[in-house]
Amino acid sequence: MKHHFNFLLLMIFSLAALGQQQDSSAIRKRKDTLKTYQLNEVKIKSTVPVVQIKSGKILLNVEAMPTAVGLNALELLRLVPGITVDGQDNVKISGKNGVQVLVDGRIQTLSAQQLSTLLKGTSGASLKTIEVISNPSSKYDAAGHAGIINLVFKKSTTHGISGNLLAGYQQMEHYKQNTALNLNVKGEKVNAFFNGNLDNSLQFTEVTSNRILLDKVLNQNGVERQGYSNSMFRTGLDYDLNKKHRIGTILTYQRTWDDFPSDAKTEVSGNFPDLLSTFTQANLTENRLSANVNYQYVGEKESKLLLEANWMHYGSRLGNYVDNRFTSSGLVNGFENNTSTKINLFSTKADYSQKLGKVNLESGLKFSSSKTDNSLLAKQSGGNVSVANQSNDFDYSEQIAAAYLSLERNVGKLNIQAGLRGEYTRMKGLSINETGLKTALPDTAYLNLFPTLFIRYQVSEKNSLGFAYSKRINMPSFQDQNPYVYRTDFFYASRGNPLLLPQFTNSLELDYTFDGQRQLKISYNSTADLIEVIRTQQGDQTLELPVNAGKRSFLNVSFNSPFKIFKAWTGYFSAEPYYQFYKADLSKYLGLASIEQGGAGFNGYLSNTVDLGKSWKAGLSAWFNYASRSSIYSTKAIYSVDFSLKKPVFNERLNLSLAMRDIFNTQKWEQVAVIGQINQRNSRKWESRGLYLGLNYNFGNKKNRAQGSEKGKTEEQERIKSRG
Repeated sequence: MKHHFNFLLLMIFSLAALGQQQDSSAIRKRKDTLKTYQLNEVKIKSTVPVVQIKSGKILLNVEAMPTAVGLNALELLRLVPGITVDGQDNVKISGKNGVQVLVDGRIQTLSAQQLSTLLKGTSGASLKTIEVISNPSSKYDAAGHAGIINLVFKKSTTHGISGNLLAGYQQMEHYKQNTALNLNVKGEKVNAFFNGNLDNSLQFTEVTSNRILLDKVLNQNGVERQGYSNSMFRTGLDYDLNKKHRIGTILTYQRTWDDFPSDAKTEVSGNFPDLLSTFTQANLTENRLSANVNYQYVGEKESKLLLEANWMHYGSRLGNYVDNRFTSSGLVNGFENNTSTKINLFSTKADYSQKLGKVNLESGLKFSSSKTDNSLLAKQSGGNVSVANQSNDFDYSEQIAAAYLSLERNVGKLNIQAGLRGEYTRMKGLSINETGLKTALPDTAYLNLFPTLFIRYQVSEKNSLGFAYSKRINMPSFQDQNPYVYRTDFFYASRGNPLLLPQFTNSLELDYTFDGQRQLKISYNSTADLIEVIRTQQGDQTLELPVNAGKRSFLNVSFNSPFKIFKAWTGYFSAEPYYQFYKADLSKYLGLASIEQGGAGFNGYLSNTVDLGKSWKAGLSAWFNYASRSSIYSTKAIYSVDFSLKKPVFNERLNLSLAMRDIFNTQKWEQVAVIGQINQRNSRKWESRGLYLGLNYNFGNKKNRAQGSEKGKTEEQERIKSRG
């Protein structure tokens, strides 16, 4: 309770400081002269704020964050205003899932699990900024109803050789270590870059589950022991043929090894009480290789043409063995799941922009094709097993052709941008089990139109009022449509749903940005055919199943602002209360019922940076997520407070960093599902509190170091799913 009180005081104190800063800023503005205005301009360029609000997006400047040392991209996302990461590493914007992730402006077609792997394998030392776009324009793919997160990698524009080398170690109950190298070589016509990182960790997670069934209660406690290793590199080359023509290429490779054995005890109470001991051994290996080639032409009248071709191959293997032993009945049951997944993606696109008089025109074409091959072999032994061996082969293919047009014009103080994107999708899938039984997904083809509208009125130089509307789609992940039943526990299994439909979201947003960096925003969106994973009860078995869970309405208000308490103490504050409402008929699924309910929640973020003198900087940051809910689940509050120290030495070539993560050890995820016959409570407590020590050495030309990259990966890697 004391920890919660300390955190509340921290938030209230910063709010008060914000009010004082606004008053003092108004006084200073009336006293400004031309001379002081020019000096302030120089200072703004040399001191980059942690968070910046720009038209339609929020930027987190990773390099400006003392508390960001040693963090990977997934951990950094917890610090971005409006973004939450739950206990299962699902990324959400304003409490909404269906997030699309870009790397240097290119979408990554990955499932939630593979997205987590990519983010955990991306060192924060390789990133320049993280951009959050809640309402993307028609230029972007329509996938991802919650919005877009863009990871911008470092790439210097300075001539010669420059870069940095980072090494860090974090001690929790166990350990986490990370190394990263960023290298850039730039000549008159050639610019080459390399980003690489290697991460290893070992951590334990305490897992609890309480399930109340019709005739028994299952209380489970277990520990997952995860050993993790990730290596990733990306390298690219840009060559200027002349002032108008440029060609480039990018190659990326990532390999992840994940070993997560676990032990669990399940107390079975009821008419036939028993004790179940479960041992699980699982090993996952993932390999991802992608390539990009691009051509850029810059012509007259601000015209620009960009051509790209992207290819990616993904392969994974998962071996999972589960041993179940009952103490009283003496029943012994074991099953083994071996899965492999191969996915090939190809896309090509053309984007063209030009200024026609007073109108800015953007247009483009895109074609993408994907093919997925999944195979699973399951072996069961002991107990009352009717099928000793099961197998499943699932093939899925999808093609999407898209075109878009966007027009933008300024009329006095008014800026209007209207766009329309059309996407034609064709998909089919086939599942074959060990008996030869075939289950086919509908051979479906459909055309969807996605309009966007953005209006901004410039009230004054630093104050503006904006409105945005967009329509987006969220497709089912490839493996979510596989009907095979995958057992993960004696009482637990999961299955795909071949009848899943895409979900569509219409979003409205109204914002007021004042003083050039503070923003008040009101957003509303409505999602039809919402895709969510629910739990149904079939006898002793709890089955996870993705379904179209009706309609969700979401309303939120957010306020984001930097503040300054005094010259050496600056910070950033974000508050986002929201309310969401669900309406769905889930009574057709065993054990569930119809729902018509809502709930409120709150997301908050606070960062403080203090200049201690003699180049020492201290950082204190905190994030807070309260009472989120989905169709049948509600999640308890979770928060974290971090502290850091940073000191540059050797003419700022070497940066020394010390950080204490999750000071109060409060990162514990708890979820409750109570509806119909489903009464279940789950929690996960991972190793979050730890002491971090990091070294970051900068070499080469120090001027203009680490400018943002404009190149990235393929646009089609978001809906792949691993681990069955």
